[in-house]
Amino acid sequence: MRFILILIATLWGLGALLAFALTARKSAEAKATAAYFGFWPAAAFLLYVSQPTPLWIAVPVVFGFIPWFLSGPHLWMVLYYPHSARPDEIAGIPKAYWAWGGLASVLLGALAEVLLRP
Repeated sequence: MRFILILIATLWGLGALLAFALTARKSAEAKATAAYFGFWPAAAFLLYVSQPTPLWIAVPVVFGFIPWFLSGPHLWMVLYYPHSARPDEIAGIPKAYWAWGGLASVLLGALAEVLLRP
């Protein structure tokens, strides 16, 4: 099992390096999307190996899978159709959603920390 996790993390790392290589001379949106594409798996892996983790940290990292899942197709669109990038988005998601979603996930994690932990 440990070997499989190391293999998956290595493949994610290689994918992130490839994404960075493809965005060397591209827009800031492409670079931000590539950074998130590499950052989230690293954060999830660190969360997994550093158990137990407070829920107010774990819940936002787990919910970060949704934009990570969507960042691959968005990166593809930004690389091949640069005009599709919008200035008010990060990884294809509006900045307001990032702010409110991040705040809501931290508050949900804090509430779960209070209600679920003994």
